[in-house]
Amino acid sequence: MTEREITQRTRAYVVENFLYMRQDFRFDDQDSLLTKGVIDSLGVMELVEFVSAEFGVQVDPADITEENFGTLAGIARFVAAKRATRTPA
Repeated sequence: MTEREITQRTRAYVVENFLYMRQDFRFDDQDSLLTKGVIDSLGVMELVEFVSAEFGVQVDPADITEENFGTLAGIARFVAAKRATRTPA
């Protein structure tokens, strides 16, 4: 799965779960989700759960940073890196 695909799936989740009342709200992949008011601290935790379930990656407490979960692009980089370092079962 490419970073672009990860970004698209994550964007769809964010729009459906956080922006359902603001369908015309626009934001870029590099925009801070917190600063733009898309999510709050609880929303970060919901994103962590989504990422873990949707992409099959383990998110450790130390991974929950602005760099990894602050933007759609950051989430995509984080997921792609985690998936790349997974050992096959």
